[in-house]
Amino acid sequence: MTKAKTALITGASRGIGYGVALRLAQEGIKTAIVGRDRKRIEEAAKKITEVAGMQTLAVVGDVSIWSDCVSVVEEVAKEFDSIDVLVPNAGVGVIGSVEESNPLDWAVMMETNYLGTAHIVKAVLPVMQRQGTGDVVAIVSAGGTKGYPEWSGYCATKWAVMGFMDSFAQEVITQGIRVSTLCPGGVDTVFWDNLNKDMYSAGSVGRSKLMSPADVAELVMLQINLPRNVLLKNALFFPTNEWH
Repeated sequence: MTKAKTALITGASRGIGYGVALRLAQEGIKTAIVGRDRKRIEEAAKKITEVAGMQTLAVVGDVSIWSDCVSVVEEVAKEFDSIDVLVPNAGVGVIGSVEESNPLDWAVMMETNYLGTAHIVKAVLPVMQRQGTGDVVAIVSAGGTKGYPEWSGYCATKWAVMGFMDSFAQEVITQGIRVSTLCPGGVDTVFWDNLNKDMYSAGSVGRSKLMSPADVAELVMLQINLPRNVLLKNALFFPTNEWH
């Protein structure tokens, strides 16, 4: 009997991370989801378990803190005995022109978006090296491929992620570890509700035309299901009404 695959997804209490976790669980992959808010991450795990019929592990942790990432990986590896798929997804956004931006917001975004990705990748790496195989599929952003007015701080963090992942991929290319970056355009999540400026507000026509988290999850599944000698290096994708 083939051993079930295992996956770890960060920032998965809602939004893209939740959608990816649900899709993986529905495919029979043993899934662990990570978030900072205990109540929210446990509720998300319960819901995924009920919908997918696959027990989902909820783990509390802040990926911007290195020690949290180490603890998260230890807990998941102990529970699952492997981590076949890592999806670094946790991210935050604050927008505004350089003139009006608060440098403290830049720091928070860098700590979560860039360091949060780097931390969890480094923490999982020894597990995948022992296995001799693994997939790291980072959820980045179209903002990691070009700059956008008023998104300078956010884009900078996503460019940092792209640089990190590109370098990391080349370090592990002979170790059976595949590294991919997914750069979606607009996705219908609470990201827009929590944004500090009114864009794609809930119930708006613009919001209704965005992609869904399930659409992003399809790209994750595509990479996971590709033959081991095939790599989707990077995917830049948009709703059909967007083009950048």
